[in-house]
Amino acid sequence: MRAVAATGVHHQPAHQVDHRDHFAGNVFGSSVRVHVFEFICGGGLGLQPSLSASLAREGDLMLAAVLDDLLELPHVEVSFARDARLALPQLRFAGQQKRAARACWRSPGAPPAEAFAREISSSDAVWPIAPETGGELERAARAVLDAHRMLLGSQPRAIAVAGSKSATAQRLQEKGIAVVPCFLPGEVWPAIDGPWVVKPDDGAGGLRSSVFETRELAARAVAGATGKGEAKLVAQPWIEGDAMSLCALASPHAVVALSVNRQHLRIEPSELQLQAIEVNCEPVDAQLARLTQQVAEAIPGLRGYFGIDFVRGPSGPVVIEVNPRLTTSYAGLRAALGWNVAQWVLADAAGEPLPPSPATPRRTVTLKLNGEAIG
Repeated sequence: MRAVAATGVHHQPAHQVDHRDHFAGNVFGSSVRVHVFEFICGGGLGLQPSLSASLAREGDLMLAAVLDDLLELPHVEVSFARDARLALPQLRFAGQQKRAARACWRSPGAPPAEAFAREISSSDAVWPIAPETGGELERAARAVLDAHRMLLGSQPRAIAVAGSKSATAQRLQEKGIAVVPCFLPGEVWPAIDGPWVVKPDDGAGGLRSSVFETRELAARAVAGATGKGEAKLVAQPWIEGDAMSLCALASPHAVVALSVNRQHLRIEPSELQLQAIEVNCEPVDAQLARLTQQVAEAIPGLRGYFGIDFVRGPSGPVVIEVNPRLTTSYAGLRAALGWNVAQWVLADAAGEPLPPSPATPRRTVTLKLNGEAIG
């Protein structure tokens, strides 16, 4: 069994912290140590006996894409957390890279928080890629800031809002943004005919999202889970339309919608399963660019890369949720746009302006997702 790699001796952090959320100066002016913590494949579930193959596949798609982008940048030293039950991720541009990323192996059973603290201490900047479930993403972001390191991602205050389906719906409704309504146990649910979706309030993706034929069946499921003391569930009426998403970048000075993506979902008895994503399936039009800007303004603290899931209905886009972190679609952006998105995430963290929206080529990249459990 491989143990967590020794941290070694490193220079002091390359930049001075400015207001605890970004570093002053040019991030490319000196060597910067960037650590990537992808929760699923990086040992975040090290205390569990097995990993879901489908979740591990999605995690590795994102991780490999980020590592490829970071390794292309000069003056950037890259490390990443890795569950010792998994092989190394397959990098698409591995043969073209002159450098390698350092794996920080995490043994099953080792306390994840202690390993993460060691990894943070050996880095100048940390990119957490974690689910909102159980506060994992917010906790990781706070750990980075508490250690006075550069956080490559959204601020905890934004994660706290976007990590809750009910809080997100309330915030967006207050700002006049079309959003799927979200109802909690004990509230009066409107008499909306048709299917309803029940999901964890802090869930990520379609995990544990069940579809019920009627509002009454959904209400029973929520009441039953509440009576057992399980995680808080919310219910939303099913909105007919195309399942879509947006990839976006946000800084204090600008918001850029990168791509529009089509999601292919399969309804299972226990959850909604994401089967495939068509990244950059169509150009970003003015309406979606405006929606991206409105969402960023409604949730202060969204930084770097974030995603928006929405349904395109007859009346236009209706937001389902906001992801204050990397999404699986990131894995297709490089091939679809010809853009190194990680470069601009680092630039934003260093206080540099985001570039204008790229002249997006009409290339669509399809990501297929599947898998079973890994023991």
